[in-house]
Amino acid sequence: MRLIHTLLFLLRANRLEEDLKLADACLRSLEKSAYNTVVVYNQGFYSNDQLRDYLSEYNLETIVLGEGVNAGTSAGRQSCFRYIWEHRPDTEFISEIHLDMIFSGNWEDKLIDYLAANDESMISCGIVDQKGNMPFAGKSTAMPAGGQITDDFLHSLQEDRIIRGFTNPCIHVSEVLKETGGYDTHFLRGKQCFEDDSMLLGYYYYYGTRAAWHPKINLNAVVYHAVAGQRLGVYDDTLVNFNGLVKQYGAMGLKHLSGLHESQWHRWFFLKKYTDIIG
Repeated sequence: MRLIHTLLFLLRANRLEEDLKLADACLRSLEKSAYNTVVVYNQGFYSNDQLRDYLSEYNLETIVLGEGVNAGTSAGRQSCFRYIWEHRPDTEFISEIHLDMIFSGNWEDKLIDYLAANDESMISCGIVDQKGNMPFAGKSTAMPAGGQITDDFLHSLQEDRIIRGFTNPCIHVSEVLKETGGYDTHFLRGKQCFEDDSMLLGYYYYYGTRAAWHPKINLNAVVYHAVAGQRLGVYDDTLVNFNGLVKQYGAMGLKHLSGLHESQWHRWFFLKKYTDIIG
């Protein structure tokens, strides 16, 4: 198996109809992919049996993990990674996708081709949100009438350009992800936030500071991501993971993160936290 997807499955009781509609659009779009194996971590609302019944309606090979409890992003993703490493060890690439995404057919091809041709640990693709914003590309677009997200629409947003940045969906080189540890839940014990920064630092140190590695986005593929940060509707103390990040990588990790990120806010935030620690 060349690529396996990982997906955290969480439905919110107060937005059930909305979440189910997004989930259906996401899974239907994945049916068009050449890579149709998805390791799903059940984070809540359905029991595992109910979730398996639900997923059986789709032309996908799905493996359900978890216990129907929101264990958090780090624990859920890491469980998916471990399953792949242990049970599908020949897998070359692992994706991280969300339920509120819609994919064009074979959206992964350009990303896999890029990873195969370049010494990179991971690559993200471009995103467009429900308002037509394309934050990393620095532009916006008019959304289709009726809100129908088609392959033609997503293909029209592609451009042959690699830019600096990180977002989901992304695709990892499985071997490097395993070498760097993925999401270390010994440190990342909160539900969410800052787990991506921990992973990026792992890659940065894997290549060595001299190489000045930084995450990249390949705009040859564009995916619809309805609401970036949708999971933030589930409350959590963001300081849990931040404190874990500091324990894991120390003040110098924060300093390096201030250089890894492209956004001015991230640069300011991590540099300020670094300065606060060193006094």
